[in-house]
This record gives sequence, structure tokens and C-alpha cells, in this order.
Amino acid sequence: MRKVTLILLLLCGFSCNPKDPVSPDSKSCKIDSNLKFFTQNEMTQAFRNDIIEKLASSNQTNPEGALDRNKAAYFHVRFQLGISPLADYAVDAQNSTALEMAVRAIEYSFKYQKPDGDFQLVIPVELINTAAATEGDKISGTAFFYSSLGSGLLALNDNAGFQAQLAARKRIEILIPQYQLSLNFLKSRADILKAIDGNAPNRLFFDALAFYSMGRYLNDDAAMNIGLDFAALALARKHPEGYFLEGNGWDSSYQGVALAIGFRLLSILKPAEPLRQTLYNGLACAAHWETTRIKPTGEINSEGNSRVFAGGETFLGVEKQIAYSSVLIGLWNMYHYTGKEEYNNLANKVLAFYVP
Repeated sequence: MRKVTLILLLLCGFSCNPKDPVSPDSKSCKIDSNLKFFTQNEMTQAFRNDIIEKLASSNQTNPEGALDRNKAAYFHVRFQLGISPLADYAVDAQNSTALEMAVRAIEYSFKYQKPDGDFQLVIPVELINTAAATEGDKISGTAFFYSSLGSGLLALNDNAGFQAQLAARKRIEILIPQYQLSLNFLKSRADILKAIDGNAPNRLFFDALAFYSMGRYLNDDAAMNIGLDFAALALARKHPEGYFLEGNGWDSSYQGVALAIGFRLLSILKPAEPLRQTLYNGLACAAHWETTRIKPTGEINSEGNSRVFAGGETFLGVEKQIAYSSVLIGLWNMYHYTGKEEYNNLANKVLAFYVP
């Protein structure tokens, strides 16, 4: 096995403080009732157009279709996570440039697929002489990628404008056998993901989204059921106060990630899916807790966090920062689900603080 840094963990390595901040007099959190359920594209349409455009513009491909850290040279498909924001903008604004980038990013990704459905890992020169990536690290990276690929494919597939783009559709649909190959690879390794992601509910939501979205796109019921299992595991990590236990405690940053990915999963569940209301209730409870971690200035409080704080976890040698964009997505989802201005007002404060 080639050598690679431990902080790669492909890729979102996990660690936590040994403390347990649970208060002995903790109470169950508040659940704001939802007005309706949204499909994925309905929620995209409900969001402010400038927000959807900004998310897409921060995920633009290079001419080859590479995203993020793959732009300098291919590293791993884990870094192709920008497919879904591009697909969102393509369907929301009928933007042909975003559509071309999304298709190009998908094509680029599958150039690096291996015969067994796994994906190549090409370590940057500066990381070769450090610690080794495990099988679990690479599998997790593929699941991250499939969470974006699957939700992106569903967004496009459920849009009439895309259905009329015959050339783009052909480029995407010709890869269906390759999509299934890697989904089969992940299905055969679901137990590994459950073991390595069990203490990180945000990653369990990524896994749930990967299996359910690709399963739904490919009409693979077994994959969809695995996705529901991962969602149930994530919900089981919710403390009665509302936060998801990341390791042994709360984390206001990864809480935002869990919310953003959890709401994306909620939007693609089939209407008759029994988990749908349970998932909403868990996310609503979690979102309400997150509001208690936002200062009057709009800053997200990291005090007491188990993972992301000053001196906390690093990723590829850089200290992790608050995932404010995920927090924003979670708050805006709650605003549209409940119609309560308090969520919109808080989101605008967070936006003003981090994007002045």
C-alpha cells in the first residue's frame, strides 16, 4: 500500500476530546413542526437565487472536470463533492455552464474508476513519505463522492429542462454501468463504513445519502435500504438536548454538516418512506440546538466542541474551521420547513459575520 498522511483519512479524519459535556439536568429539545415536505428541487427553488449561484461558483471545475484538490492533479474522487451544487444551479437557473461543469465533473471522476468499482488514489508528492491510508479511508472517500453524485443525478433527472438536454443526458446515462459497479463495491463494504463512521453522525448521514440517492437513481432497493440503516444509526447518536454526539460530545460545526446533509437526504426520501417524519423531527431538534450556539454577532460558538475549535482537528495539515456554510443551509432549510423568521434572521446574521 502506498504511503499517505494519517490526516488524509481520505479524507476527513475523526477525533474527539475525551470529555462528556452532557449536563445532568439536560432536557429534551424543541421540535418545530414542518408545514410541508420539500423535494430536493423544490428546496433549491425556495432558496435565494444568489445563494444557489454562490454555492455553484465556489465549486467550478477546471477544463478537465476536476474539482477542489483534484485541480492541481488527480488525488481521489472524494474531492469531487462539488457535483451537487453545480447540478442544483443547473436546474434552478437552467444554467448551461453549470450543467456542462456537472457533466464534465462526473466524466472526469469515472476516468479513475478501477475494475472492482473502487477508485484510484494518487498521493501528492509532499505526502508520500507519511503514514498509510487504510481500506476504510478509501471506502469512506468514495462514499463522500457518491453522496454528491447521487443527489446531483437525482436533481438533474427530476428536472424537465435537463430531460430536454439530450446530449448531456446521453453523456450521463452512458456511465450507468459504472455507477452501478461502484455502488456494488460500496454495498459489499457497508459494514466497514458502519464501523469506522459509527461515532461520527455527520459521516453516517453522508453514507446514508450516498446509498439512498444512488439506490434511488439506479432503482437499487438494497442500496436504498442500506441508506436507511445509516440514517437510523445517525439519528441514534442524537442526545436528548438535540446535538448529535460527535465522539463523546457536541460540535457546533459538525452539527451544521449533519444538518445540511440530513436535510438533503430528507428531500430525496420517497413520500411513503416511514422514516421521513422521524428524520425531520431529529433534524428539527438538532437545528434548534444549533441556534443556541450562535452568538448575537452571528459567530458560531466553538467553545466546548469535541472536534472543531482553536487547536482542534486538522485536515491535510490545516486546522479545521467552522463549517458556517453548512450551518447556513441547515438554518435556511428550517426556515422553509417551518416558516419561522427566527431561522432566517439567524442565518442572515451568520452570513453577515462570515461573509462581510
